[in-house]
Amino acid sequence: MLSPMFKRLLYGLLAIVIVIIGGGVGYYFIGDGKWPLSDCLYMTVITVTTVGYAEVLPNMDVTEYARLFTVVLLVFGTGTIVFFASTITAFIIEGDLKNILFANKLKKRMKRMKDHVVVCGAGSTGRNVIEELIKTGVPVVAIDTREEELKEIADKHPKAEFTYVVGDATDDDIMAQVNLGGARGLVAALSSDKDNLYLTVSARQQNGNARIIARAAELSHVEKIRRSGADAVVSPNYIGGLRMVSEMLRPSVVRFLDDMMRDARAAYRIEEVTLGERTLGETLREAKIRERFGMTVLAMRGKDAPVWSYNPDASERLAPGMTLVVLGSAEQVSQLRSATQ
Repeated sequence: MLSPMFKRLLYGLLAIVIVIIGGGVGYYFIGDGKWPLSDCLYMTVITVTTVGYAEVLPNMDVTEYARLFTVVLLVFGTGTIVFFASTITAFIIEGDLKNILFANKLKKRMKRMKDHVVVCGAGSTGRNVIEELIKTGVPVVAIDTREEELKEIADKHPKAEFTYVVGDATDDDIMAQVNLGGARGLVAALSSDKDNLYLTVSARQQNGNARIIARAAELSHVEKIRRSGADAVVSPNYIGGLRMVSEMLRPSVVRFLDDMMRDARAAYRIEEVTLGERTLGETLREAKIRERFGMTVLAMRGKDAPVWSYNPDASERLAPGMTLVVLGSAEQVSQLRSATQ
């Protein structure tokens, strides 16, 4: 949808075209066809732009109505030129040109994205999700009806693989713009459980392999949303309650995790890595994950194993499809993933 300023710019340009064509045709008929149309158009241009050249149409001074028409053309033509010039000035000063260039940049970035995460909602929950994904180097496409919230995030992280779409995430036309089929996952973080349920069903139909995480305000809705296709459902109220208990019983652990999450120098995170076909070694000792990648393996689980092996021993065997839970930076995790693919 065009902005009001952009509409004014188009109207001004259209007015200039009408004045020039109308002036040229007017001179042509006043001269009864004795002046070429190209000369008539040229005369119109030098008149409305007030260049000040002499009259280029022969015998114009003795042609009836020619000079009267020139006066009328000067009044309307110069007024149109002034309107168009002022609109261009306002267009640049008010930032519309900058916004359009920024929007085009976001569209190009969105076309290049693959294996990204779509976050629906940039409110109190969704914004934290977006910020954390950006910090861990995951490409993000956000959807929200409030452009100011999305633009603030984009301005805060200008170099991040982040782009956004302004609109209602439950609108199919809006969702069609985010390439959900090529996304690794979707986060439904809208304020309404009903909307998150709809997003879950819709996203699962479009991408059967995407990991879908949904927000649920009411605990009674958790199972309904999970059965609709969500891989996991998070209740902020429930999680908040667990956090309060943790603050009461194990404050040092909570503080350690908080400090780790806020460490801007290394941005350490507890991440999971699924081993690919390329082997690092038959055992953890041979893989030398600590020495090669600087990470600590906290737990591991086989592809079909029902339980985790916590604080695994160096003799634990590795196999394709196994999941490792590690403590490391986003860069270290990326290097480990690349080494096993």
